[in-house]
Amino acid sequence: MATALPRSRRSGGRQVLLRHPELGAAAVIAAAWVTLLVQAWTSSRAGSAAGMAGMDMGPAAGGAWSRAAGGLPAWMLMTVAMMGPAALGAIGYTGLNSLRWRRRRAMAEFAAAYLAVWVAFGLVVLAAAAVVPGVPGPAALALVLAVAAAWQLTPVKRRCLSGCHRGASLPPRGWRAEKGALGFGLRNGLYCLGTCWCLMLVMVAAPGGQLLWTAGLTVAITTELILPSPRSATRVVAALLGFAAFAALATGNLLQ
Repeated sequence: MATALPRSRRSGGRQVLLRHPELGAAAVIAAAWVTLLVQAWTSSRAGSAAGMAGMDMGPAAGGAWSRAAGGLPAWMLMTVAMMGPAALGAIGYTGLNSLRWRRRRAMAEFAAAYLAVWVAFGLVVLAAAAVVPGVPGPAALALVLAVAAAWQLTPVKRRCLSGCHRGASLPPRGWRAEKGALGFGLRNGLYCLGTCWCLMLVMVAAPGGQLLWTAGLTVAITTELILPSPRSATRVVAALLGFAAFAALATGNLLQ
């Protein structure tokens, strides 16, 4: 016969969830990483070097948009894994600043609007990659890494990074509450897009080793977005990206 948990332990777990409503989103992010690991393990056992499942932009039947739509599920999975850890703070903010009975709905609205920004960007990127020769490939990877390194040092990057730290006024109820959560997710997604768009392009340009790129770039993105004063981290990431661009060009195929 199953034994019920003591009331103190049940209430303790509830208090943790009340203080950290973003834990549910953290579980979704963890599931995305498990899926990526399983895909990488399956590909290695099959001897595949095609990269992340569903995002191969090599020759295939169909137009650019249809091929982009085919790669969109893998793009969304990658976005949740890479951008999710950095967005947890904003998700938790949305939950804590919403009435308790509608916290889950508010966080879901934030996440939906946030992901919508990246889905739209992903469709454009994947469609472009489907028609541009040499993508994925070492030359494209070196170019994207060099652009990403330069973007790290621009004023626009710094302004967008600062915008990712801004909160929002979230009305308590009614249609204004729905609009507030959706608007906050959209605004945060746009700021994060302005911050990380070229880092996400690396995942399309990289000809191999996508899991390693995903892990490394996730650490860089999360570090920049959670630090209150990220300027030093931004410069370090720029230097690393510049070195990676040189290595990709020199070796012809980094991490392939």
